Amino acid sequence: MARRYYDDYFNPKPNSSSQKESSNQNEQKPKRREAIRKKKFVRYDEGAELYSMCKHSFMKLAAEAGALYKVNRISLVNMEVFEEYLETFRIL
Repeated sequence: MARRYYDDYFNPKPNSSSQKESSNQNEQKPKRREAIRKKKFVRYDEGAELYSMCKHSFMKLAAEAGALYKVNRISLVNMEVFEEYLETFRIL
């Protein structure tokens, strides 16, 4: 009985619904990134996700690039200006 409990607890049988959910999430990420890439202005979270960096690093780079727009309490980043600034870090 203890062995059965151990097997059920530490070696759970794969749940087909959880596998479907994870594959569905993996399919949605590229679509979401393409939707973000089409925008001219993005918020910090979207930009950080797009460039695979933490939010703080994205905020710092956006401010250095001069791509930051503040509307009331919303901060927007101009992606065209940000990408031009990012290209200056390119190593040849």
